[in-house]
Amino acid sequence: MAIKLESGEAIIDRHFLVKKVEKKITRGGDAYMDLELSDKDGSVAAKIWNNAISFCHFEIGKVVEVSGKTQEYNGILSIIVDKCQTVENEAVESYYPVVPTMVFDIETVGKKFEELDSAEQDYLINNLCKDVEDKEEAKKRTALFSIFGMVCAIGCINPETNKGLVLAIADKELKPEKENYTYKTFKNEKELLEEFWEVAKKYEIFVTYNGDSFDFPYLIIRSGINRVKVPFSKNRYDNERFVDLQNKIRQNHGYKLEFLCKAFGIENPKESGVHGDDVSALFYNKEYNSIANYVARDTFSTAQLYRIWKEFMSGQI
Repeated sequence: MAIKLESGEAIIDRHFLVKKVEKKITRGGDAYMDLELSDKDGSVAAKIWNNAISFCHFEIGKVVEVSGKTQEYNGILSIIVDKCQTVENEAVESYYPVVPTMVFDIETVGKKFEELDSAEQDYLINNLCKDVEDKEEAKKRTALFSIFGMVCAIGCINPETNKGLVLAIADKELKPEKENYTYKTFKNEKELLEEFWEVAKKYEIFVTYNGDSFDFPYLIIRSGINRVKVPFSKNRYDNERFVDLQNKIRQNHGYKLEFLCKAFGIENPKESGVHGDDVSALFYNKEYNSIANYVARDTFSTAQLYRIWKEFMSGQI
């Protein structure tokens, strides 16, 4: 995300964070410094030519006061620095760009076991759920598999603004449990997925809990089944853009979200008595508001956990 500056704009005593510094040599053999600077609005390139180096004092990871002028070359806008000096005792946190971030969670509902044909029933029981000893319990797990289930609700929240949104399949208007959430209803899964991806286009970082293994693959497969276009590729190894907190906060194995909430002293989304296993029954009983409230609580708690991880546990990101 680039800072919005115009070519030829004067920069006078403006403060930036120094993110990167690289010493380079021109074709003529003159030394210059190539920098990356940032503030809350984004990043910008900067150059310190040989004749200005003696007037500049800076350090990576420190805030610097810059004077100079912007210049565009080959489509790239840079600040040509005339002078700069390190600003002592300046907190650097406010100079990191605020990247649009979405914390989200999905809820799914499965077909009833009796609705599956004999081949599908056999595949569910003897392959997908072969490790489940209780076969009656296995029959209730269709919602876990995108070929036998569908997305019935998605909760989203922006951890910077603390404004949330729930998209849900329902045949009536739903009332938010939390004041900072808005609920929007849809007639079917296709309409819900289309709206979700439109909303997702506005964000650059996506935060989930177990999203690498469940939420993202489920959404992508269901989008294909509904012929809904997924607007961007999801690389599970891109740990900066796609943050799965289950992978970030783990010791030997992943913890359940509800127990991390208890350990970190944040709101536990399961305390109301609703769990993910209850969603199918709630959906078939048309208790859509209970599902919407549950997914809102899940995203709210995940956002709280993300703030703690980002501030105290992630290191320099």
